[in-house]
Amino acid sequence: MLPGCDVTACEGGGLLLNDEQKEAVLTRDVPLLILAGPGTGKTETIAHRIAALIGEGEDPEKILAITFTNKASQAMRDRVLSLTGKRLSWIRTIHGTCAQLLRSHIHKLGYNTAFNIASMEYSNKILKEVIHGMGLNEVSLDLSEITRTIARIKSQAKPEEQLASESHPFPEIFSAYQAKMRSQGCIDFNDLVYLCLKILKEDPATLAEVRNQWRHLIIDEVQDCDLAQYQLISHLGRERGIAAVGDDDQSIYSFRSSTPEVIALFVADFSPKIITLKKSYRLPRVLLTAARSLIKNNLSRYEKELCCAQESEGHLEVRGFGSESEEGDFVAKEILTLQVRGVPSNEIAILGRRHAPLAIVEASLKRWNIPCRKMGERSFYDLREVRDMMALITAIALPENSPALERIFKLAPGITTRSIDLLEDIAEQNEVSLFRAAELAIEHQYLQGEASKSLQEVLTRLDQLRPRMEQLCISDLMRAAAKEFDTLSHLQKISRGPSDYEKRLGHLKDLAQMADQFELSSGPSLTNFINEMAIAAIQGGSPKEKGGIRLITLHGAKGLEFRVVFLIGAFQGNIPHVKGNLEEERRLMYVGVTRAKERLYITHARYVQNEVRQRSYFVDEMGRMLSPRSQV
Repeated sequence: MLPGCDVTACEGGGLLLNDEQKEAVLTRDVPLLILAGPGTGKTETIAHRIAALIGEGEDPEKILAITFTNKASQAMRDRVLSLTGKRLSWIRTIHGTCAQLLRSHIHKLGYNTAFNIASMEYSNKILKEVIHGMGLNEVSLDLSEITRTIARIKSQAKPEEQLASESHPFPEIFSAYQAKMRSQGCIDFNDLVYLCLKILKEDPATLAEVRNQWRHLIIDEVQDCDLAQYQLISHLGRERGIAAVGDDDQSIYSFRSSTPEVIALFVADFSPKIITLKKSYRLPRVLLTAARSLIKNNLSRYEKELCCAQESEGHLEVRGFGSESEEGDFVAKEILTLQVRGVPSNEIAILGRRHAPLAIVEASLKRWNIPCRKMGERSFYDLREVRDMMALITAIALPENSPALERIFKLAPGITTRSIDLLEDIAEQNEVSLFRAAELAIEHQYLQGEASKSLQEVLTRLDQLRPRMEQLCISDLMRAAAKEFDTLSHLQKISRGPSDYEKRLGHLKDLAQMADQFELSSGPSLTNFINEMAIAAIQGGSPKEKGGIRLITLHGAKGLEFRVVFLIGAFQGNIPHVKGNLEEERRLMYVGVTRAKERLYITHARYVQNEVRQRSYFVDEMGRMLSPRSQV
């Protein structure tokens, strides 16, 4: 085994891997299912399993590890790098994995390999154009529902059957939408898995080629899979070392079509050895007892019997209030007390079932001058300067990517909207990309004067930058592109003064740092970086943690942990939600409870929107271990 790959290395500073973790790290030659409850060290276990495989002589490029968020992928890559000194390019999100595979194989479905992963905004624009082109009445159609149905169909194991069962005119809309997206050189977020699975199912030769890229497959958070994602994993995992890690008690994304049933499917399909990680290193005794008391009321689950690895008792407090405003003021005052005791703001989170109650607490925090991270803040990836730079390096790496090139044309002086419309007409009439349409426009002199000159200059500059992809790291390529296209002058034009300019420049520096971090842990692949950033842009968020108290929905809190958690709005009709599946609602509450490492406050208001609300009976299911003071 390589130095630094010792399986007795520890999580959290000083603790040796326990017996179950070691067994999960070293098990070979059989499919493996690792059931890992909250705080049981699953990330460390996966990282050590990868490190052990490398230590045994396995080629790092023959290991595929799939996660479900960019943050989880980056954390895994960083941990493996620290253990082994090796960069693993195939530790990716499931959507990132599919994007990389599609770059090599999507032409088999008639798509351009330089496809653009369209934003929700762009996908909706195409959908509206399709509906209008079909002569349908937009007003009579629910576009949001059509969008959700398209996503739901693409997440099914047998999408063709599901599509055929839909009523007119949806199947026609679906087919026209897919055709229009393809003609625009685009795919949507759900196409990443849908089209990848389509290729693997329809082309045995491609399936064999793709499957032979790896000898080991590891899936993190398998319970978050929808049926299409599970089918993809199942296809890739046959006849090689496969290990799935998950916790059915934390399956909370049915609105994305994920289901805890995939764990049962994995057991049925692979007959794996099952190892349960039982020691929770995160939860103190009181909180672990409450969580166990709650979740055991679900009948459809794997029993885990988590035990506490901590010596601390922890603190759990339940409070009831007359109104949501009183509830918010209590949270604010308690946070001030906690801060006096030395708890930093970034270790405090407020979790809620919905955005509206969180907004009420946010108002209380503002009244008490407590900094917080506002809900609904603009995503980093939506910032104009970030989108411009990503379009620029995308146009360098993928000349046939029409949306990226269109954005560059719009930034160029001398290329008017009318000129771009002409290029798009040429592209549509000749069924070519915008890049090829620009070449045709220059060749046949469809544009004249300043427009023609500016168009030629843009294409020349991009062409001069392409050889430098092999010479420069991604961040240096960004700097070279910024110099070539005079990005700083453009920033000055769009900025509202010196401070705004510095802020925008800081965003570009952050993007360059992200590129450096990506290359450090994944290797120098510009296309992979573009894929990851496009996916991150759709998922939203920010790569840098801002200061202040966190306000997060319960669904958004999964995978996070804090010293102190306030779980607000714990009343009947909210959690469990009146329209929710009871067992999933209980799992959602369980996820909220298990985010706290030291202190948990569960609060509820008696009067909400002029109605009397009862405390959630989920609290009562934990109640046998609550202290008398907490029984409010």
